Amino acid sequence: MKPTNQLPTIWRTTARAMLLAAAPTFLMGTATADELRLDDGRVLVGKVVEKKKEQVYEIHTRDGLVVVPAAKVAEHTKDAALRLRLADAKKNADSSAFSFLQLAIRAHSYGLSPEMWRNLETAIKKHNDAAQRQQASAALGRQLHKFLASLESEILPLKWRSANTQTRVRKLVQQVKLTNQRAKLLAIREILTREPNADAALRKEARRNTLPYRRIAALEALAQRARNEQARGQQQQYRFVLRTAILDGDQTVRKAAMRIAREHEQDTTDSVHYLAGGLVHKLAKVRIRTAEAFAELGHPEAVKQLVLAGPSAAAGLVANGGGGGGTRGHIAILTQQAYIRDFDVEVAQAAFIADPKVDVLQSGTVLDVTVAGVFEERVIVRAYRKAIRRLAQSTPPRKTSDWASWYADREAKAASADKAATTGKR
Repeated sequence: MKPTNQLPTIWRTTARAMLLAAAPTFLMGTATADELRLDDGRVLVGKVVEKKKEQVYEIHTRDGLVVVPAAKVAEHTKDAALRLRLADAKKNADSSAFSFLQLAIRAHSYGLSPEMWRNLETAIKKHNDAAQRQQASAALGRQLHKFLASLESEILPLKWRSANTQTRVRKLVQQVKLTNQRAKLLAIREILTREPNADAALRKEARRNTLPYRRIAALEALAQRARNEQARGQQQQYRFVLRTAILDGDQTVRKAAMRIAREHEQDTTDSVHYLAGGLVHKLAKVRIRTAEAFAELGHPEAVKQLVLAGPSAAAGLVANGGGGGGTRGHIAILTQQAYIRDFDVEVAQAAFIADPKVDVLQSGTVLDVTVAGVFEERVIVRAYRKAIRRLAQSTPPRKTSDWASWYADREAKAASADKAATTGKR
């Protein structure tokens, strides 16, 4: 995978989400925050309540309530004055991503959350635009990631910040909403990425969360953690993401899993070989999803795997689409004839009475059947052909038995073209 300084792509699912993300600023909640500078050099930012009778200030900061004696307050700057300072700083700044990041950092220090998110959003956009032109600064990218990781107090309520890892991860994932702007989504991901010992909790969210876009957020954090570690457990995390492309019931999540694998994994050939077993799985839907995953991954090696699996596309499938057993039923067409099987003799008042024993004779036909709904071969082959066409930009023959020769001819032509190009350069 080619190195990039661009911040990770954030998944969007509906046009409504994008419209809300671009909503005018007057739709956002406003917050008031004053600044208190104490005589010992400390600076407190938050909602300030002055209690003249007690001669104290109560400051509701991001980390809770702080009570300060009035005598220790050296300077009290109101919210309006802080906004003017930020506006003046913006007038004197240029339009670079670095300048907007500095404005976001300053707004954060003033406790002006809406202004902080707006400037941060602009900084990320400008940085990503520069990355696409291969002009982005790696140092600026590191500063952005570091600042995003410091925004836990803006995202997670105070009561959850000291909770155990599983609870913190669950609450952070719950903060992922369709109406979130890109900057907030990136901040959540960065915090999850740096959360210690959070792999198991993230895998649980990626499998069991009921909302698809939150499962995707957990997968993105897992992949980013694996990329940052570059050590033990990296391959395990990538393979979890790859398995999601087969196991998840939502097609959007499956596509996102392959996008994440494509963006983060350095050796996609290993991914192809790991997923190739799905092409001969006993469940037809696994074979189809594997072909779809190969198409999303976009690696040429997948063409060879699909070509090899084509002739046996429907071989060895479990009855009824998987799980074994199927639905069992029967029909009986019978003729019944009553007959006297025996007599019991009873004695009553010196007389003998014959009591007949009647039985029923049954004859006919009984059919017992297990319904086996096996996917037709053409359904699986159609999925394989579609994946090959997308990967190879060429349509294979209709008969799967001809795929091997088609692939060999295609490889031979490609090799000849490469040889001709190399000779021409010499």
